[in-house]
Amino acid sequence: MKGYVGRVLATGLLVGALAACSPPTAPAPSTSGPPTMAPWVPTQTIVVAPMSDDEAMELRAEGLAEAAKLQGITDPPDVALIRWTSWDDVGSVVSACLRDAGFSAIGAGTIIMNPGGIPPSQASAYDLAEYVCNAEYTVHPKYAVPMTADQWGMLYDYDTQWEAACVAGYGVTASAPPTRETFIAESLQKGVAPWDPWGEAQFAFSSSSDKMVSMTQACPPWPPSQYMWG
Repeated sequence: MKGYVGRVLATGLLVGALAACSPPTAPAPSTSGPPTMAPWVPTQTIVVAPMSDDEAMELRAEGLAEAAKLQGITDPPDVALIRWTSWDDVGSVVSACLRDAGFSAIGAGTIIMNPGGIPPSQASAYDLAEYVCNAEYTVHPKYAVPMTADQWGMLYDYDTQWEAACVAGYGVTASAPPTRETFIAESLQKGVAPWDPWGEAQFAFSSSSDKMVSMTQACPPWPPSQYMWG
């Protein structure tokens, strides 16, 4: 399910990688993909409180320190930020960085996958490469700020108006959504969306990295960042 840290495996503000796992029972996905769909455009505008550059860099430093601790990197390198990433592009950007470092990562949206997993002999090297790539292309800290009622409402509109239809094109029928009011209230209370058509669809594709990335490219788990976060 979606929370304000994203439909993504994350360490602090940093994107992590999906490892191979045994998915729960799910409907067989389609390989043809969704029909051609016009881009989703919201009917309202959201105003988000700005974050200063100094605050963003301070939060980045805190996130990197936490990531190094969790990954067991005792002497993390000092890595300069190349540019901020968003939930639109972090998966593709960081996975490309990991491929440049010699790993077979693929990604889209907010996900990164490593087909076949990471051999134990390369685990430490991968952790360091992941740390460096996330440091060079850190997700902007504004995405870790708890979402407002307006943002949760926009997410509901996106999921009901567009996302559910998109994943249906891959052969996955999402469960019935709650009311908009219930969705917003529960999301604000728990910090996690109570209904998530992309999250339901990912189970149908989690055994295939290529299909998972293809589905995420076609059906992004979040509305375009410029609408949700400015």
